[in-house]
Amino acid sequence: MERAITGSVRLFCDSRSTISESIVWDPERSLLWFTDIGLGVLHATDSAGTIAGSSPLPPPLASFQPRAAGGFVAALQDRVILTDAAGAMVETIATIEHAAPGMRLNEGKCDPFGRFVVGSMVIDKEAPNAALYAVEPDGAVRVLRGGFGITNGFEWSDDGATMYVTDTETSTIYRADYGPDGDLGELEPFITAGKHDGLARDDEGCFWSAINGGSRVERFGPDGSHLETVEVPVSGVTSVAFGGDDMSTLFIGSSRENLTEEHLERHPTAGSVYAVPTRVHGRPAFRFAA
Repeated sequence: MERAITGSVRLFCDSRSTISESIVWDPERSLLWFTDIGLGVLHATDSAGTIAGSSPLPPPLASFQPRAAGGFVAALQDRVILTDAAGAMVETIATIEHAAPGMRLNEGKCDPFGRFVVGSMVIDKEAPNAALYAVEPDGAVRVLRGGFGITNGFEWSDDGATMYVTDTETSTIYRADYGPDGDLGELEPFITAGKHDGLARDDEGCFWSAINGGSRVERFGPDGSHLETVEVPVSGVTSVAFGGDDMSTLFIGSSRENLTEEHLERHPTAGSVYAVPTRVHGRPAFRFAA
């Protein structure tokens, strides 16, 4: 398959966040949104990478996605909230009862049918009791699957019949049957080896996976075969998403959490958002049907 990367990785937004995550491109306003998880701040940048607005929310702000009615649905420590178009909190629509103290919500994306699918992450690495939840537009919550370490990186096939979900703790991206009713079938390993984090799918059916604690993004074919590597000049890569005018720019989030002063001297822009041009395209984020 022809190489997808067409240029060099560049610094897009020098935010130096604790953890830049949950990147979302807003095609109507040509804005790139992302969260600083630790500070609980929702940032919006213009197409040049300049921060155009920031909205504080109760930390940790783990993830968010656009709403059909405008604004966002977002995951905090143990609850799911709605915001207005500027990112200010409007209401809590669901509360998640975690399996153990200290857990928090993590990755969240909307499925093709209008639900917000959000996972949790464990604190005790010996007990994989994180779970994957489906939040309906009316706030009803359903457990889709338990037994995860750190839920991360979701994607769906074009018809929504297959879901892909990452467990960073097992270094595996799984796939399972899915559909309009939101039920998740049996998980089977799809891509293994590597501390996979954020996940994005392009218009060739290929997958781009951010490697947690690594300085790279890996691209895999529809069959799970490795195709190419994007080297990123920071040690912690977190989130990936397509955006830009024609949805052909891959945006890449990063982390500076727990880095030493010596490390930050070598990588001062850790925690910022990077960009790389590609010949392929993503799709706009699915919207929460509320």
